[in-house]
Amino acid sequence: MAPDRLLPSLRHDLVFAVVALGLLTAPLWVAHLPVGERTYHYERVEVVPNGTDIEYGTDTDRFPGPISDEIACAPAGSLEVRPCALEQLVLDNETIPTEVYSSHPGPTRLPVTTEERYQYVRIDGSIYEPTYVANDSEQRGDGMYRVDLTLNRTAPDRALESVSRRVTSDDLSPTVVEAARSGDARAHREADVPETPIRLEDGTYYRVYLTEYGDSSAVSSGIYFVLRYIAPLAGLIIALDIWQRIEVTHTGATDAATEFDTE
Repeated sequence: MAPDRLLPSLRHDLVFAVVALGLLTAPLWVAHLPVGERTYHYERVEVVPNGTDIEYGTDTDRFPGPISDEIACAPAGSLEVRPCALEQLVLDNETIPTEVYSSHPGPTRLPVTTEERYQYVRIDGSIYEPTYVANDSEQRGDGMYRVDLTLNRTAPDRALESVSRRVTSDDLSPTVVEAARSGDARAHREADVPETPIRLEDGTYYRVYLTEYGDSSAVSSGIYFVLRYIAPLAGLIIALDIWQRIEVTHTGATDAATEFDTE
């Protein structure tokens, strides 16, 4: 092949070689594209202190979960039956004894292994904080005082601030932050949503929740299928075609050079 015809052919093959490489590696880079994946939709519902209680600010039919995992017996479907019954008993009887003892009378804390999983409890429309007091009238022979459980009513705004997470927290995912601030967020990967309200910079509180999730659209799934399975096959065909043409070109050039030397 003449040199003036060989150069454009090499350029042509080089372009197709790059295309073939991209198609062959499509299954690798398509994994980083937002196609063919599930879509997760997040929204928010406002949480407000109301008199002695903490409530949702709007209708919660779409979100039947509790306000916070740090507030036992919170409205909207709390499943913690045991603490609700226990704390109601405490409220009715003012205190109930525990099996824990302390060396000093007065307010105390339970050992870490026996601490409750919540900070506050909601009973009869009011927020209470469980506290533990070593009863000075209940002393054993070894000098240890029995610890009793009691409830102290607390301001709902104080409790809400205590259990909430700041929106500027580093461990909140961008999806959760977006949903808390704007009221709507979508992502192709499930976000880790805190089971407690999020406090915005203006002092308002919102509970973020997952409203729905579903498979990607037909178009997105089609693109994923083509890039994942069809593209590598097309790249392989192009690569084989280029290789065959390179062999033909090389053989033709060798034959031409041999004839030239013979002459």
